[in-house]
Amino acid sequence: MSKTASSGASWDHVDAGFPEVQVFANVLLSAYRTQTSEFFSGFQPSWAEAYIVTPQTPMTTIAGISFPTRRDNTVFLRTNFLTFWLQVSNGGSANRPTMASAVGIIYDLTPDAAFDLKSPAQQLSLAVHTEDGTVLGTHRSVRMDGGPELDEDEFRERVLAHAYGRTGREPGSLQLAAFDYDQMPRTDFRVNPSTGQTEPVGDPVELFRP
Repeated sequence: MSKTASSGASWDHVDAGFPEVQVFANVLLSAYRTQTSEFFSGFQPSWAEAYIVTPQTPMTTIAGISFPTRRDNTVFLRTNFLTFWLQVSNGGSANRPTMASAVGIIYDLTPDAAFDLKSPAQQLSLAVHTEDGTVLGTHRSVRMDGGPELDEDEFRERVLAHAYGRTGREPGSLQLAAFDYDQMPRTDFRVNPSTGQTEPVGDPVELFRP
C-alpha cells in the first residue's frame, strides 16, 4: 500500500477474504516522507498510520459510520476476513505533501497450509474522487476461493460512507471509479472527469525536492 497526501487526509484500504483459518497478520509502515515548508510555522500536523481491522476489533459509530476504537499492527486469531488500512495526512493544502507506504502480510498457521500463490476468485478496486478528479482514497477487496462472497453493492456503499464520514463532504459530492483486477495504478493518480481515465500526479521524488 502506498499513498501521498497533498491537501489533507488520504488513505488506502485492502479487504482480504479467505477460508476460515488460524492467522497471524502484521502491517508495518515501510516508508514515511515529509518535508517542512519553506516558511516553517512551528507546527506541522503531518502523520501516517497503518493498522489492521478484524471481525473482533472493537468499533464505535459516529454519525452512522463505524470506526475502530483500537488500531492493531499485529493480530493472531481464527478468521476468514481482515482489513488493512494506510492513512496519511499532510495537515492541509498549505503544507508540503506527505508520502507513506506500508506492507501487510497474512500467515496461514494451520498445519496443512499450502505455500503456493493463488489468483483471487473475486476482486474489486475502487477510487474515491471529487468532481474535479482529485483522488481522496483507494479501496480494494480481494476474495480467495472459500472466502466470504464479495457483495459489490455493499462494498461500494461502505466505501462512500467512509469517505463522507472522514471528509465531512456533502452527499453526492464524491464519485467512484472502478478498476479490473490489478489495473488500478500503484502510484498517485487523478481521474479525468470528462473521460474517466486515470492520469499520473507528478513524480513522487519531485514532491520532496526543495
